[in-house]
Amino acid sequence: MKTCKTALAAATIAAALAAPLTASAGPVVGLDTTGTGNYSTYADLWTNVTDTGLATGFIPGLNVGGPNGAQPYLTELRSQMVIGTMSNSNVPALVTPAGLNQTFEISKVVRFQELVDFQTPTTAHFTLPPSQSAAMDVDPLRAGVQNLAIYFDQITPGAGSSTAVPGNGNNTVACYGTGSTSAGCGTSPGDTDGDGIIILSGHLVFNDASFTATNGVGTGSFDARFVIDYVDANYLDIVTGSIFQDKTTGTTNVPSFFTPTMMWDGTTPTTVPFLKVDSSQSFAAQAVPEPATLAIMALGFAGLALARRKSGASDAKMAGGAGLCPA
Repeated sequence: MKTCKTALAAATIAAALAAPLTASAGPVVGLDTTGTGNYSTYADLWTNVTDTGLATGFIPGLNVGGPNGAQPYLTELRSQMVIGTMSNSNVPALVTPAGLNQTFEISKVVRFQELVDFQTPTTAHFTLPPSQSAAMDVDPLRAGVQNLAIYFDQITPGAGSSTAVPGNGNNTVACYGTGSTSAGCGTSPGDTDGDGIIILSGHLVFNDASFTATNGVGTGSFDARFVIDYVDANYLDIVTGSIFQDKTTGTTNVPSFFTPTMMWDGTTPTTVPFLKVDSSQSFAAQAVPEPATLAIMALGFAGLALARRKSGASDAKMAGGAGLCPA
């Protein structure tokens, strides 16, 4: 039985276009705490210590997306985290490397714009705006707007190396001592002053978030995904182009012991909503080509099919009655 190649190609393209643009099954990520590329730990889930999130530009009580509502508008989200545990679902088990948060730490900073596309006095929905402002860049050492940066920091007790204090003071996550990301934080040779080394950065490609307020308490759920643009292979075994998925929950019901005073970039969290956040990260390969690439492929196959039909029109007519492809 003969099978028409152009029909198969068209079916393949149609299936690819119909497939959801989501990440495929997640890989495990190798970590080398010595910075020599000899990966000793492999994990597919990172879980963070409770830390701080800050939203700016949000307008409480606004009506967006409903009858006579205001137009969608931009807000900004900052968050900061210290990795607390690592696990590997293939084992399954915690595979947290020895010395984490004792002799070294791994932290994450995020900054991106969100578009409020729907809002009532008690709920809000946030999605991905068409582009990100250059002010959102957290990795000035790489080209493009990088919304995510992962830092590795050696902790040397008594040697002047400071640790990140979740949500509190000048040593909050990164940049650990002085300076800011815009000044090139993370470039200190030898990493002896606690500034950390950027070992991964990426840009935002997906965002779906919601926020609900009940009796004065706000709760948010955030799903943000970043394409990894830069990896330091001395520390991490993962390819660029992979997806870093950040799942976060946050609440404005902040306990009395949680007293943040400064965000990683020096911003004071006094605006609303300020959040106590918990999050975890997983990794995935990018499964589906960009829509523009698929469209070009589809046009190419369509042109090939048209050329074949023109060159074998008579054969096609004869074969058409039998439901076969032309020879």
